[in-house]
Amino acid sequence: MRYESKGALIDDIRSEHDAFCALLKEIPESRYRESGVWGDGWNIVDLVAHLAEWQRMFLRWHREGLAGARPQIPAPGFKYREIPALNRAIQARYRASAFAEVQRDFEAGYREILELAEKLPPASLLESGKFAWTGKNPLRTYLGANTASHYRFATKVLRRWLRGSLTKTARRTTSKR
Repeated sequence: MRYESKGALIDDIRSEHDAFCALLKEIPESRYRESGVWGDGWNIVDLVAHLAEWQRMFLRWHREGLAGARPQIPAPGFKYREIPALNRAIQARYRASAFAEVQRDFEAGYREILELAEKLPPASLLESGKFAWTGKNPLRTYLGANTASHYRFATKVLRRWLRGSLTKTARRTTSKR
């Protein structure tokens, strides 16, 4: 999404985060390990860990870029065309993690990114050429993709899964009659 102002970017990050978290709270934690939420057997814990890790990657890119380094984007050992493999590696890395830990990481990343966005001047967020590591793109391109857009995606994934699981339950109930 192309943000025209710092306020619009921050508002979108907040509203999409809040919408995702509100939907997550509607789902009983007893369902957080159910397979099939997204991808190859992903569950809710995997999805939240995925969001948390992409937030961490953005923060790493920004820190390394500020230090004058050229960050390995998206992650060391992975190119953009290998994002599906990277996402599977993220899923495997956090597969046994407790939801409370994953949620803490997700919230910590969200707060850190929001704090960064709030302290940067609008030009640093919206204009190209402000950070060498972003190349021709403004910081908002990376920031929005790893926050608001990602939260929006995750909300859609959860809604689709919930609709599908309700349909399956209804079919099972109807077929037992």
